[in-house]
Amino acid sequence: MYRGRERATRARSRAVCHCYRGDVFRSLSLYPTSADPAQVEELVERTAAAFKQSPGFRSATTSVDALMGPGARDGEVGRVVVVDFDTLDDALSALKAETFQETRTATEVLGATLFLFECREV
Repeated sequence: MYRGRERATRARSRAVCHCYRGDVFRSLSLYPTSADPAQVEELVERTAAAFKQSPGFRSATTSVDALMGPGARDGEVGRVVVVDFDTLDDALSALKAETFQETRTATEVLGATLFLFECREV
């Protein structure tokens, strides 16, 4: 039973951490299903536009349509946004940039769950 759980955890890690050669720092935002989809869309666009201008930016992706899999069964998360940066300093600079603070506040008010973590290929 433990091995099955360990394999499932590794599989989730691979799904969440589609990394590049070398390490990358990832911002992961989970928007609640209860949030207004039009407002979420606007915030996702504003976030991507702000981060694309940041040094060390690598990519920004978002989920499309309904989320699937065991983690989606409870229906709490409606949208996932992933943004990758070269270094921790790049990620923190982008997240702390004055031009991003209004978007960040609006995202938090919507009830999004935000993560920042280092990611590496295994």
